[in-house]
Amino acid sequence: MTKLRLPLLLILLLALGLRLIALSSRTLWYDEAFAVLFSEKGLSAMLYGTLTPVGGAAADVHPLLYYGLLDGWMRIFGQSVAAVRLLSVLCGLLTIYGLYLLARELFDERTGLVAALIAAVAPFSVQYSQEARMYALLGLLLISATYCFIKGWRTYKAAYWIAFGVLAGLAMYTQQLAGFYLIALGLVPIVVRRRDQLIRLALSAGLAILIYFPWLVNLPAQFGKIGAYWIAKPTPIQFLVTLWSFLFADLPVTAMLPLIASVITLVLLLILLFYRAADTFRLHRKDSMMLAFALWLANVPMALMWLVSQWRSVYLTRALLPSGLIFYIALAWLLTRARLPSLIVGLVSVSWLITIVLGLSIHYTWNTFPRPPFDTADRAIADVWQEGDRVVHANKLTLLPMVYYNRTLAQSYVRDTPGSGEDTLAIPTQKVLNLFADNCISAAAHGSSRIWFVIFQRQIAEESGASPSLGWLNVHYRQVSVEAYNDLLIYLYERPDATAQQAICEDQP
Repeated sequence: MTKLRLPLLLILLLALGLRLIALSSRTLWYDEAFAVLFSEKGLSAMLYGTLTPVGGAAADVHPLLYYGLLDGWMRIFGQSVAAVRLLSVLCGLLTIYGLYLLARELFDERTGLVAALIAAVAPFSVQYSQEARMYALLGLLLISATYCFIKGWRTYKAAYWIAFGVLAGLAMYTQQLAGFYLIALGLVPIVVRRRDQLIRLALSAGLAILIYFPWLVNLPAQFGKIGAYWIAKPTPIQFLVTLWSFLFADLPVTAMLPLIASVITLVLLLILLFYRAADTFRLHRKDSMMLAFALWLANVPMALMWLVSQWRSVYLTRALLPSGLIFYIALAWLLTRARLPSLIVGLVSVSWLITIVLGLSIHYTWNTFPRPPFDTADRAIADVWQEGDRVVHANKLTLLPMVYYNRTLAQSYVRDTPGSGEDTLAIPTQKVLNLFADNCISAAAHGSSRIWFVIFQRQIAEESGASPSLGWLNVHYRQVSVEAYNDLLIYLYERPDATAQQAICEDQP
């Protein structure tokens, strides 16, 4: 084994180790449970649950490449928590290798290794390499596409441009927000005024569109689904929040020590990167074009997504994972080729290491909304389950994870407010899942003798501390107990008499 290969192998082993930590102990949350329960139904059912028109829009917003791969993966490896997440772990490891190749192609071997090391340990990268969602696959496809773009640019070989077109098309089948990254990449020949490369890129883009066209015709209907979606309109501060997430994690952390350490690290790195990059551009050093390329792909997709979100909000930090990975290349350049004094590199590295340790620790141990211990709650209910019991969920966010962990319990849920940003699970999708929402708590109760009512504390707070569902239960049932699983509350109610309650929504106050 050569010296060049050994460091990369050690980095990949480190990355694997970090991605296996708490892989099974962290419970699946709503999005992951949806991915499993939806993917297992097969392609035809998923097409129906995604593309069936509902109110002039498609039933769901995501394309199906990841779900189709997950379906095949689960048929081989099963549906345990570790098994369904291992697909993303594999994608994450391959992405690190691809990032190494890309950074090496842009700069040199040392920068490639440092970029791979940053991606291996960055909490943001670890987070989405451990999640049973499409973002790790998106990162793999777009980093691979960028590598083919650079190789095609430098060698003029058609094979790289063909590979780029195929990978770009597949990225769009993974997550349609990949379009922002691909647009930024496509603008490069225009910005640098390379007409010869623009022709090659146009041919590759034509191939990507040809591959994506069967799904492209559905894009307007899927975009219409986003009209009243839960995604908030981003403010200008979102740029810094996103860069902070790239360094730390995509979590709403409020603890002072992690916030202080991560913010200091971000400020130091941005100041140093801006200063050294400006100096490099001013002196027209050898690295200037490649550094500009990395900074362009790290920031322009973010800016494009932000601009579109001022009209219709589509800003998802996790969909910017490919830009985050490119940002790691820019930071690797800063540490290896920007001619920083050793003392400065050491101080920044120590600050950054503290941020990484704190970020990973928070990620591994996160056990509140939206990831409370659903598995523990399911087991506790199952241990004292009686005939005639029913689990009733205040909304779908708790239903799907608890159905994943125990499919034998009778469970129902109250639908989200019609037309609200949270009302995202359309009837065709419910049909595929075979999990139909009830219009109100009285309908969801189904006249059961005992009700296990599941609700997040934050939902009660959002309802001004007076949940209508709890109000109805307190009138028609008798509360026996309430257990807290961190911020997940489970109330046990008993019917005071044998008279079945009618499922009439107007009953609830």
